[in-house]
Amino acid sequence: MAIRKRTGDAPAVRLEADRKLLELLAAQCGEEAGLHRPLNDVVGGVITGIPEDTDLAQALSDRETSDLLVHLLDQNREQVERALERLREGSYGICEGCGRRIPEARLQYQPAATRCVECQAHWDRLNGRTA
Repeated sequence: MAIRKRTGDAPAVRLEADRKLLELLAAQCGEEAGLHRPLNDVVGGVITGIPEDTDLAQALSDRETSDLLVHLLDQNREQVERALERLREGSYGICEGCGRRIPEARLQYQPAATRCVECQAHWDRLNGRTA
């Protein structure tokens, strides 16, 4: 198997593909979950538009899960958009923590990365985030 070296356009193509996929997934998830249904449809223990045999607790849990998924997909889409902006500005692949180049392997794994692994780990510790 031949290993191809990535060209200069590869990150841009990957980011654009990621952005389109994330937008599509967020839209599909929103449609499937019925997230456009107003919360005031929940009245007196009944959710309109849900079959009577559906358990209310399960319906609410499903909606909460769907809302969370859409939120996470939207965050990922925003990260990809910011990475595309950095690419246009010429700062893509530069760590915002230490100013050095982010290793290619990290960008292949996480194209929207803004920090090298070391700076990201430091940032996560400072902000109380865990892996």
